[in-house]
Amino acid sequence: MKINLEDILYRGLGSLDLTVEKMEEVISTMIKEGDLTRKQGEELIKKWRQKSDEKKDELEKLIEKKLRDLGFSSLEDLEDLSSRVEVLEKEVDRLKEICSENPED
Repeated sequence: MKINLEDILYRGLGSLDLTVEKMEEVISTMIKEGDLTRKQGEELIKKWRQKSDEKKDELEKLIEKKLRDLGFSSLEDLEDLSSRVEVLEKEVDRLKEICSENPED
């Protein structure tokens, strides 16, 4: 069985989103039933969203660290390498042009 790390990341993040959505449903029901005031419900939802965002950030950082530990490059690393390759390609093109203008006999 092939493990796709990106799928694991998105499933984890999706689970957090579902938890927040479910909590919002529960809180809405509690407001309708009079167990919470609208203000209390809004505060709870705000706290849950904030906590969810914090957990998402933690999860992303943890996965990013684990991927680095396994030898995977970060997006920043790949962008840096791409920029460096682009510079080298331009230099090669420049040198080819110089060589074609001044062929040695």
